[in-house]
Amino acid sequence: MKTITICGKEYEIACNAYTRFEYKRIFKKGIFEDLGTLQEFSAEQEKIKKEMSDKTEEEVTEAVNMAILNKLDDFIDVVEKIAYILIYTANKKCGSFEEFLTGIEKINLADSWIAEVTEFAVNSFCG
Repeated sequence: MKTITICGKEYEIACNAYTRFEYKRIFKKGIFEDLGTLQEFSAEQEKIKKEMSDKTEEEVTEAVNMAILNKLDDFIDVVEKIAYILIYTANKKCGSFEEFLTGIEKINLADSWIAEVTEFAVNSFCG
């Protein structure tokens, strides 16, 4: 188990063999397909960073943001779903996905919980 903080609220997250079945039951989609979305997103970021290694951090960040803008909805959707299923695995009484979402006041891609959830999920299912 691990603890993450989303909008000032702490959540425990966990993963086990049954997590992927719960994901499919709740979201009507396999978790590995969505993990692929996260990996594609990450690979695109890394590719741009390598191509622009001679640029300033600000220029790289702007280029990454522009390149992923059209994929941002999919990325955020997947991150929210995976965060929820990891929270749900740790605590079945956490409420519905919709209730979870209403507790997120804003999405900031720089928030540490997004990277933590992504890394935890990838390591749990692919590592």
